[in-house]
Amino acid sequence: MKRILFLCLFSLAAFSASSDTLDSLLSVYDHLITNPQPYFRLREARIDSLRLRPASPQTHLAIGDEYAPYLCDSALHHYQLAAQQPTEPFATEARLRLIYLLASIGYYSEGFEDTKHLNRDTILHYHLLTNYYATLNHLYGEAAVYSKLECHRQSYFHCSDRYLDSLLHAYEASRCVAIPDYYKLRLILARNAKQFAHALALSDTTLAHALPGSHPYAIFAYERAITYREMGDSVRFQEWLLRSAIADVESGITDNGSSWMLAETMYERGQLDRAHRYIEYSLANAGFFNARLRYVQINPLGVMINSTYSHRQSVLSHRITYALIAVGALLIVLVLVCIYTIRQNKRLHALNNKRAEMNRKLSMLNTQLSTLNASLEESNLVKEQYICRYLEVYRDYISRITKMARKAGEKDPDAFMKREMAEFYRQFDHTFLTLYRNFVTDFNALLVPEERIYPKPGEGLTTELRIFALIRLGIDSSAKIAELLCYSPNTIYNYRARVKNSALGDRDTFEQRVAKL
Repeated sequence: MKRILFLCLFSLAAFSASSDTLDSLLSVYDHLITNPQPYFRLREARIDSLRLRPASPQTHLAIGDEYAPYLCDSALHHYQLAAQQPTEPFATEARLRLIYLLASIGYYSEGFEDTKHLNRDTILHYHLLTNYYATLNHLYGEAAVYSKLECHRQSYFHCSDRYLDSLLHAYEASRCVAIPDYYKLRLILARNAKQFAHALALSDTTLAHALPGSHPYAIFAYERAITYREMGDSVRFQEWLLRSAIADVESGITDNGSSWMLAETMYERGQLDRAHRYIEYSLANAGFFNARLRYVQINPLGVMINSTYSHRQSVLSHRITYALIAVGALLIVLVLVCIYTIRQNKRLHALNNKRAEMNRKLSMLNTQLSTLNASLEESNLVKEQYICRYLEVYRDYISRITKMARKAGEKDPDAFMKREMAEFYRQFDHTFLTLYRNFVTDFNALLVPEERIYPKPGEGLTTELRIFALIRLGIDSSAKIAELLCYSPNTIYNYRARVKNSALGDRDTFEQRVAKL
């Protein structure tokens, strides 16, 4: 049992830590995409420094590599310039990279056409077989994914697999198995075979060869994210997808698949604002990168997210409009209520003056009652006489006030009397609860749990509690209680009987127990 509890606590702590990491990475990425221009300027500065070199296939190749993930038209231009030079092996290597880029941006026919100009003798002589097989594997694989005809798709997949096998053999034969691209290739194969532990180990190796914030790191982090997605670990999938997207921004590239995949993930999680920001960033980058295939890939997702976002904004706009209308109506009602209240205050001003006089007389009576109370013995009979006297005086006061209100033109004297009685009850409740602070709790302890009586928050005693409060003070006559509380004796009797039926223990001794609280 302890072991299970420990594992649960450990899993909870790990999930909390992963959640914190995810929130932190989201904050970093949100900040970066608001202003990615400094990173783009760094890449352009590197390109400008390369332009200062003498024109040569090596220079065009280096400039093309800088442009490849940033601006495809310029990359194609410089790869073509390098490929047109007679200098080997740079011309052949440039043509291989040109084909690889053409495949990446959807120009498959141009890529297949350029393969006809590859010189296999040059490839073998300058040990470019791994580049050749990787390029052909990529070309056929991309063509298969986007082929419209099933027969062509199967043929392309077959060729892609054949070049993949050749690529693995070429890596192993050339003893270049320590390079990150080889480990990345093995990682993809292990992932496809559902060998996730091996795939993660290979991912550790690839990431160890890349600097955080670099383009290779973005690629390897993306592959690790896909591995976690295949494993069903959504939290780590999002974490590494974010790391890849952050590295894309920091390396100053615009051909970033992580960003629009991240937008799709945020959309699925219901974070529509983030999804909208991320897809807008992706679309802006796709426009700058200027590759038709990127629009084909991103645009359906962008339409779906933007449509949902626009619909939500429209709904919010309508809600705000309705809310403003409601607030305006409430303000009008409030103004009318204020006007009505002012008029009522003026009508009651004269009555309030008379009530003040009566209150003064009542204060004198209270002083007299206080003097009388000081001279009485502390007994149930004296308390009953005192309470009866006090209530009778107050009732007399209420009756007189009601009569004066009727003479003063009060529209509803009965309602006026109800308000005065409510004030009387409030004063009585406040006084009693001040003297007996625990009465409600102690009284409910004598009742079965499901029948216990509690006043509502902010209110005084209920009718039942008020009746038994008088019993606690020694007034046990239903007729007297009815007279004091302005109820009929039969009503008081029914209240008492209903509460006694809910008593714990002997119901016949319930009222005696209440009197002893």
